[in-house]
Amino acid sequence: MNTQKLTISFKKLRSSLDQLTIQILQERRSAWVFDLGKKTYHDEAARRKLVEVLERLQFQDERDGRETDICPGIVGASGRLIKLAAATNLYRDEFKQAVLQVNRKDPQRARNLMAELGYPRLHFKQSYRHLPILLKKPDSVRFTWGATRSIKKISRQEALQRLLRLAGEEPSIGYQKQLELLQRHPRDEPIAIVQDLKPHIKANVCWIEREGKEKKVSRKMISAALAILIPLDPGEALPEVSAAFPDERKPRKPRADVKIEREAFLPSIRGHRYCN
Repeated sequence: MNTQKLTISFKKLRSSLDQLTIQILQERRSAWVFDLGKKTYHDEAARRKLVEVLERLQFQDERDGRETDICPGIVGASGRLIKLAAATNLYRDEFKQAVLQVNRKDPQRARNLMAELGYPRLHFKQSYRHLPILLKKPDSVRFTWGATRSIKKISRQEALQRLLRLAGEEPSIGYQKQLELLQRHPRDEPIAIVQDLKPHIKANVCWIEREGKEKKVSRKMISAALAILIPLDPGEALPEVSAAFPDERKPRKPRADVKIEREAFLPSIRGHRYCN
């Protein structure tokens, strides 16, 4: 039953995506996107670029499976296009849930089923992600790159279990040293497991409302790996936009409320001590 649900949900997604990309190419509204090569695309070229990325459901090379192709920017949309994009986003969610159900007993089951449907190299993460939609035209959209750090607090006992699993029955000298350090670590002091995540692109969206001399500014930060659809009439100009690139990202400031030693004392599990 779950396998049938997966097949049906993918076919619905594929059909919805076909309708969406046809509509994107048919529209004649302002559009602007950019790539990591610092090249910008406008109007028809921007729409073609977005469609190219949307249709890329399979891996094109041997890259890390966590990496995805991006196409940030702003695309003016009709009401029909916005409805089609919203429907496609729902089908993406349904497909993701179907994959999770199928993979509960066998992590490779969904991939095998996709191969039977003619998609042996399906990029699941790329198939799940939404096309961002705004229902009100903003005044400006400024793109930025963020990098987050995952910090998980665990006990000394849990850290020991993780190290022992990795070390095996005959731990190397490196693991022996880490186990000795851990044995000397106070029992009641937690350990921080720190993981630096890949940079990701976001959009700082701004709306300005004026009432007489008063000005009200509203802001919203959204993920923007794919171009943002905004309601726009034919001939209407895009809001003010600015691109951003990973090499221009400012160094991340350390959090003031969490103080962790810079160097990991348990490097095999990325374990750091908390500062006193």
